[in-house]
Amino acid sequence: MCRHRAFTLLELLVVISIIAALMAVLLPVLGRVRKQARATACQVTLRQWATTLALYADDYQGRLPNEDNATIWVLTARDLHIPPTRTITDFSSDANYVSDYHAVRTEGMLCPMATKPGSRANYGGKVITSLVTWEFLMTYDSTFDAWVLTKPEPALRVSYGLNQWLFDAPPTDGTLTAPETNIYSLRNAGRVPLLLDCRRHAALPKDSSSPPVYEDVFPATQMVPFCINRHEGYVNCLFLDWSVRKVGLKELWKLKWHKGFDTAGVWTRAGGVTAGDWPYWMRQFKEY
Repeated sequence: MCRHRAFTLLELLVVISIIAALMAVLLPVLGRVRKQARATACQVTLRQWATTLALYADDYQGRLPNEDNATIWVLTARDLHIPPTRTITDFSSDANYVSDYHAVRTEGMLCPMATKPGSRANYGGKVITSLVTWEFLMTYDSTFDAWVLTKPEPALRVSYGLNQWLFDAPPTDGTLTAPETNIYSLRNAGRVPLLLDCRRHAALPKDSSSPPVYEDVFPATQMVPFCINRHEGYVNCLFLDWSVRKVGLKELWKLKWHKGFDTAGVWTRAGGVTAGDWPYWMRQFKEY
């Protein structure tokens, strides 16, 4: 009779050690590949948004909606500013059915890096017109959470936020982009951000806006909601020329958020910022 030779304990330990070493090498690589794939999927989603918003702008002389809280209605495809008993002819030319253009649905509203609903902070209010009053409520949270429109129902999650300067009325000094402006007439449209990875539905960045002190600080206003480490030092951005690319977190201060935004401001190298001026969590990121 033949006796089959079994593995010795030492041989088993050697094999296990080799497998463990291979896993230690491969797992970080696989993690990076997975993150890169999610970042690419995020850019694909923003290109879908480009089609939606470009169709709208083409039909309305290059204008974006400028109804009250239009940034919420655009991103959630809710026509809350139009009462169901009224028709479009009862309103101004910009009070349009956003949902008619909304090819992006629930899956396309989410960056793969931020799909779970945030719940830490609340924001709400009323939209009051001469014909009707609408109430809304939303929640938002950390870098890797989507903000949620919880009222009116059904609840809806979105991972992106709009450059609110393109929707809000400009100040009296006329330095900002008026919402009635034809966006196709703006110069350097490839430097004007429209839709980005964001922790809120919209924000109003200023060239003097300070960066977040901590990586996941409370998502307030100005530049903070956009300055998030969602894609390893970058966020994905849709620009007014309908191009999509990644933007370095420090590069946010180099974009043309509105006509009066100083792209050589205090938070740029041209404005004198140094590596030590940035919060500790941002110091390793690329300078601009």
